[in-house]
Amino acid sequence: MHAAQHDAPTRGRHLVDDGMPVALAATGLDDSFRYWRGASGARFVFSVSPVAAVTSVSNAVVVLATNGRDGSREAVWIGRGDSPEFRLARAASVAAGATEMHLHMTSSPLGADRIVRDLKAAIPIAPLKVNFA
Repeated sequence: MHAAQHDAPTRGRHLVDDGMPVALAATGLDDSFRYWRGASGARFVFSVSPVAAVTSVSNAVVVLATNGRDGSREAVWIGRGDSPEFRLARAASVAAGATEMHLHMTSSPLGADRIVRDLKAAIPIAPLKVNFA
């Protein structure tokens, strides 16, 4: 992980991945890892697997993602791999078109929670407009 100088890429109200590790291009592993950038500017590397490959993972941040035509990935769900809502979220994400599961291992639940909050904070939320007229 390292801090970056620009904002997390988004598409509408969805977080878009920050590309693949360029250093892996010559190894053939470039599609096996992706970066995701949080609101803090920190960039985290995730391993990529099919969405059905993992059922539960302790201390892991999970991004369930769709594959864009341009090669980008769009987050459908972000959370912990051992959270109670993970299985339901995975099923709903598959129904929404998710094909990939991105995993970032951490050393503790607190570390995973911090990264989940950072990634979710990077997603732009439209301001609530209330009209009392």
